[in-house]
Amino acid sequence: MNPRLTKTKMPRISAGGLVVLVIILALSFIAVVLIPGLELASELADSTLTLKFVGQQQRHPALIRASLDAMHDRLTNRGYIQESLDQLRDASTKLEAGLREMNAPLPAGWLSMTGGAYSTDGAAASGESISGKHAPALRELWAKEKESLNPLLKFQGVPYQDNESTGTVLNESGRQLERDVSAAIRASRHVVPLLDNELTAIVNELQTGNARSATQLRFVMLIGLLIAVALAALVTTLLLARQRQDAILREARQQTTDILRTVKDGLFLLDEKLIIGASYSGALESLFQRTDFAGLHFEQLLKNVVSEKTLATAVKFVGILWSERTKENLVKSINPLGEVEVHFDNGQGKLSTRYLQFEFHRVRVDGKITHVLVSVSDVSARVDLARELQSSQNQAQAQVDTLLGILHVDPKQLASFLSDSNAAMKMINAVLREPAREETAFRKKLDTLFRQVHSVKGESAALGLSSIESRAHSFEDDLKLLREKEDLSGNDFLPLVIKLDDLLTHLQSVGDLVSRLARLHGASSNELHTETAVLENGSAEGQPKLEGGMTSMLQQLTARVASENDKEAVIQCMGFDTVPDEYRRIVKDIAVQAVRNAIVHGIEPVSDRLAAGKPSKGALKLMFQDLGEAGYKLVAEDDGQGLSTEKIKDAALKQGFISPEKAATLDAKQVFSLLFQSGFSTVESATKDAGRGVGMNMMAGLIQQVGGKVSVATMPGKFTRLTLSMPPAKRGGKTEAA
Repeated sequence: MNPRLTKTKMPRISAGGLVVLVIILALSFIAVVLIPGLELASELADSTLTLKFVGQQQRHPALIRASLDAMHDRLTNRGYIQESLDQLRDASTKLEAGLREMNAPLPAGWLSMTGGAYSTDGAAASGESISGKHAPALRELWAKEKESLNPLLKFQGVPYQDNESTGTVLNESGRQLERDVSAAIRASRHVVPLLDNELTAIVNELQTGNARSATQLRFVMLIGLLIAVALAALVTTLLLARQRQDAILREARQQTTDILRTVKDGLFLLDEKLIIGASYSGALESLFQRTDFAGLHFEQLLKNVVSEKTLATAVKFVGILWSERTKENLVKSINPLGEVEVHFDNGQGKLSTRYLQFEFHRVRVDGKITHVLVSVSDVSARVDLARELQSSQNQAQAQVDTLLGILHVDPKQLASFLSDSNAAMKMINAVLREPAREETAFRKKLDTLFRQVHSVKGESAALGLSSIESRAHSFEDDLKLLREKEDLSGNDFLPLVIKLDDLLTHLQSVGDLVSRLARLHGASSNELHTETAVLENGSAEGQPKLEGGMTSMLQQLTARVASENDKEAVIQCMGFDTVPDEYRRIVKDIAVQAVRNAIVHGIEPVSDRLAAGKPSKGALKLMFQDLGEAGYKLVAEDDGQGLSTEKIKDAALKQGFISPEKAATLDAKQVFSLLFQSGFSTVESATKDAGRGVGMNMMAGLIQQVGGKVSVATMPGKFTRLTLSMPPAKRGGKTEAA
């Protein structure tokens, strides 16, 4: 661990001096005891071998004398002499070889250990032999003895002959052999004792050298014993001191262990290779749900816990801390693990999410960075609390924004919107509850849900009720995901119930706010209820004509959509005072969608309009006409870029609505019919105003419900006109495109 954390005041003992003294004594032991002892032991071993060898040579002169005596007796008694002769030859050969080896110069290294043991001056000279100063006498004596023995050693044959009168007698060679044996006996009586004396002298000298070496070895061993006692005393002192230090260190480690086991944060050290050290806090195991931290690489610790991007950034960040030029306080602000979301397997095949905070601190020893101390804490509770606080603030802000939005909306328009939205919610709920089994039925449910939600989103956007618009847009996101699925089932629609409940609850909260505002202004709840009550036939009882209100709403919508799309546009509304009650909601929904389509798809950016010689502001015209018995007509026209059949066909090909072969056979009317297909859009990326492929389909659906028809007229670069015809009364019919 960090030496600053585990630093303990420890008593200082003269361990350094004791260690130096131990080293000196050890070296002295080697120089005074081991090396001389080894030399003396080698001398004793070599001298003992030499002594044994010389002792073996002492036997041979006696054997020669005994062999001569035996030969003489056997010659006298006419016995068998070959055995004695062989014994004489063997003893002579061995003695001669032994004397030759004793007189031969020995290796210098061997002499330095053995020759000095018995030499006169205590040191062997170069070329010294085992016999030393006795070598000349030995050579001379053996030469005399050898001279007397040579006739015997060379004898071959049989020394006897048989005679009938005298029996076995010596022959001529036998008589000569007898004379040679007698001469050899006389010579050996003089020479053999002298040889024996010389060999005995050599043995005595070797024994004297052995005794001297043994005495020296005992002295060396005594010195070694004294040094060993001193070493043992010093080592014992050092061990006792070490034990005291170990006890202090164990106590310090135990205190550190207690701290690491008790601390709630995860603590560990990283070396320069980003390897985790052996010591770490117990909290680390519960934080990361593992125990194999010692020797683990920091990257392996975070792998599969954080995202790969965060992991790569974190490893680089820790690497930067090892640079002396890096200012620790400055880089803390860019810590990628300051508050990181991590995921762990909870053991049930699911991932649990927590939030961990990592802090990094350099550890310096003698001014050099040795480790990086990492502390990890679980800040999930703090993050959850912050999110709850943020959620409460957002909710409060949303309520304030909703309230401000309500205050800017005409009360009658708001009442109409709430009434229509309530009806839409009931329709959505009924569609969700309607059973379906076939794929076509599920797709039909999706189209209906899209139209209803899109209607609520469009009108809320027109009124500036962004909180309702965003919830409706989120609902559409879920519907879009379902539309993109290849196979649908009833379970796929279950998550929509949650979104519906959220939207419905929010609409009810808006209604509550309206009611409170009405009470603040002295309005009775009965009047408000009358304004927002929806009758079974779909009309609001007592609903006034809303030409001014609808016109204002469409103007606000035009300004908002144009601003969000970086365009400029003005709108002209006519005839909305003649809209009958049964067509009020249809006309309103179609008008809202027509405005959004015209601005997003038709009106060009200011720069393009100016380049084309048009006014900077695009012109939208919405006109409702009462045709008497012929019914009603709603015209929506803009002076934008018009419709391109090629662009429509390209979009249809990309989205799979038509095949390339089919595209080649389509006329303009058939191409325009694609605009009303569910899910078709010429915008590649969806926004809250376009791209879902719902708006035009919703128009067609609404007109189809009342038995009307839709026609399209356009001129590229000039205008686009939608004409929607409605009968005087509701009846079935088909949507047409011209």
